[in-house]
Amino acid sequence: MKRTFKTLTIVCALALGFFTSCDPLATTEDDQPVITISAPEADTTSVAIGDTLDFTLEISSASGLASLQTTAGLGIDVIEGAKTFNASLSESVIVSVVVSESATVGDVLEVNFTVANSSKQTSAKKLIKVLAKETLLSVAKDFEWKRVGGAAATGLETFGLTWTSNTATNAVIKKGADKFVELDPAQWTSLTNLEGLKTAIDAATDMEKWEKVSSTSASKTYDFTLGTIKAGVYYLIHVSGSTVTVEAAGSTIVISGQYKE
Repeated sequence: MKRTFKTLTIVCALALGFFTSCDPLATTEDDQPVITISAPEADTTSVAIGDTLDFTLEISSASGLASLQTTAGLGIDVIEGAKTFNASLSESVIVSVVVSESATVGDVLEVNFTVANSSKQTSAKKLIKVLAKETLLSVAKDFEWKRVGGAAATGLETFGLTWTSNTATNAVIKKGADKFVELDPAQWTSLTNLEGLKTAIDAATDMEKWEKVSSTSASKTYDFTLGTIKAGVYYLIHVSGSTVTVEAAGSTIVISGQYKE
């Protein structure tokens, strides 16, 4: 009896070099699946209503993968989040979700991922913070305001402005729009969406006229940012330069720049 027990012990010890256990009931099917969300790395990602977010998952199981299931709260639409696998040991999977119109701005919603093998499953989750949808401003377009002699200038009608007179040194740009404001010069580049432009113009002080462009200098460069509201349309205007040409018929003054809406 003693000799038999020692033989069994030696056999079991040798077996450990090749198998995970000497327990006849233990199988590789009992391993826990592994799921890693490699992108995005942050636990919470901010996403605007209507936008899509891609999750990159690295999943594995020593006994072979069976399935992946993705679920989300109301306001999140999952695209192809359910997948099955033919006992592969590892997979790299991209699951896309869309923040739907039914989502509420400010809510934090869960997206849950569950990976399974033949006997066990593992879950992981990420959070999405719902942001208001942003409407990008148009591509910058060139404008030219031109005044010849004593005639009214052209090119300002789009923005609800007029230019019919000058001071001794400067052009007088008058408000004909619902609102006319001067913004910080940096806002020409920092304002990228309509929602931000509306907030900036609504908060700025309305003015009846603006007189900062020379009507006498032959050529000047500027960095002025203006804004107007005309018939409900918000305009972002960047004045970048002017020229003055003196002729027998009078002076021709041109103010140039770009605008977005």
